[in-house]
Amino acid sequence: MTNFPTLTVVLVGPENPGNVGFVTRAMANFGVRELRLVGEDHRQDQFAQMFSVHAQDILDNAGVFEDLGSALDDIDLAWAATARGGRNHSVTRALVPLFELPDPNSLDGRIALVFGRESTGLFNEELALCDLAFTIPASKDYPSLNLSHAVSIVLYHLFTRYAKNEPRQPYEARAATFKEREQVYKFFDEVVDQLSLKEHKVPIAKQVFRNLLGRAYMTGREVATLTGLVRRINELVNEHKKSDD
Repeated sequence: MTNFPTLTVVLVGPENPGNVGFVTRAMANFGVRELRLVGEDHRQDQFAQMFSVHAQDILDNAGVFEDLGSALDDIDLAWAATARGGRNHSVTRALVPLFELPDPNSLDGRIALVFGRESTGLFNEELALCDLAFTIPASKDYPSLNLSHAVSIVLYHLFTRYAKNEPRQPYEARAATFKEREQVYKFFDEVVDQLSLKEHKVPIAKQVFRNLLGRAYMTGREVATLTGLVRRINELVNEHKKSDD
């Protein structure tokens, strides 16, 4: 049974093939069927197959991609799990608690749960590809979780909170797609590039805007309206610069 037909689990650079097998079992336990592997193909590894047990079909059907960008190409929302939260001054690390993630079945579009390497997690440039980063509550003395344990906790949380026997109805308003969000980012970036900001603050301003939109779960109509506003602001900034020249 597939409780979450729109969910995809993405493992970036898994270093332990056995963990990949354990992840497929957790996916089968909680009704998620699609797995994507970024980096080395572990599907034929003896430990991955041995530990997948009755979820070997998930392992056999897993997609394999060279990088995270290609793995997310047809994904509408990407939620990254990370333990490296940093403090408030690190805007690229603004995290959403696990319990604040919405019901995947209520959102229109494909959603990826992205998990990083056992040793180093996700790199900053990989986190930047995701709409938001979330964290799993754990002891401050040892916040890093085993990969398969992290996947199990996240899927257990979503299952116990959102999985129902009867189909859930999606919101009437369609969620914004990845391409729609990229359009508003494009216009906002152009505005930022024309402002008199210190060079080191430019990427921070752009990332803050992405963080806000990524955590907002905006509808297509909302993003379309925001795109129009940001585009008009961009036009006004251009007109003002031309009049000053």
